[in-house]
Amino acid sequence: DNEFLWAHGSDATLAYHGNNRAAFILDLAAVGVAIGEEGATNPVDPPVEVEDNRGNVPNAIQGLGGGQDCTVKFCENELTTGFLQKYRINVPDGQAPETCDGCTIDMELIYDGEAWVSIGFSLNGRMIGSEAVIGIPGSTTLKYNLNGYTDNLVQPMPQEQQTLTDASTVFQNGQTIMKFTKIMKEPGEVEILFGDNDFLWAHGSAPALTYHASRSAFVLNLSSGAAQELTAPNKGLWLAHGVMLFLAWGVFVPFAVQASLLRKLLPEGGIWLQIHRGLNTISLALFIAGFAISVATTNKE
Repeated sequence: DNEFLWAHGSDATLAYHGNNRAAFILDLAAVGVAIGEEGATNPVDPPVEVEDNRGNVPNAIQGLGGGQDCTVKFCENELTTGFLQKYRINVPDGQAPETCDGCTIDMELIYDGEAWVSIGFSLNGRMIGSEAVIGIPGSTTLKYNLNGYTDNLVQPMPQEQQTLTDASTVFQNGQTIMKFTKIMKEPGEVEILFGDNDFLWAHGSAPALTYHASRSAFVLNLSSGAAQELTAPNKGLWLAHGVMLFLAWGVFVPFAVQASLLRKLLPEGGIWLQIHRGLNTISLALFIAGFAISVATTNKE
């Protein structure tokens, strides 16, 4: 038995083979005639090939739709309807993707409409403490620290950390297109891995950088192309917060006001005042509970 390896590239240039390689075992004694029988003419079974999967780690970056090598071509990931992510990994000569020093990623975000767009890099799928590249049409595309939920806490990184190349954000043909090349491993920043990565995406409703119109977190495996949306942390608590405040200000307070305005249509004897006071009491209780949930959840996050 002999252990052989085979591989081929994607063109005539000697470069990384991607996933086009395997190991196999071949018994040369089983080819043509049995060895040791001089002049034997009886054929034996054809050679048996056994694929060897020992230590077989993914080496090529696979696209979502069908196994293309993302070190050669751009792979695509639809973030949401009308918002597309495209990326390609650049591996220097002589480097392997899994242990690459100096690898970069070309990324392109295409949004149907005119608005600011961003892609974030996270360690836990949450906004606070993460980093992002934000593009505003007509402005410089920069790296940002996401220190909080308000605009003043989303600030560009210091100038020495603005290492993006070929970065631009333009609005053309009804689409906002952001392009950049980023070093995957930079000191003091979230590293972009060839395995699973926690990414964040967001976009606004206009070119001005204000609160996002839509956003989400997702895991993207750059070695397989598999993407999975992350569930928002404490989603149930935030839903309860929203429902309570809606009931307080959207239902009970308006009805309390109407009870006062339409008091002449209600039976005499101060019934309107009882209704007015009762509805306001309920709305106040809901407001306090909703506010408490908001404070507790924010501190937890």
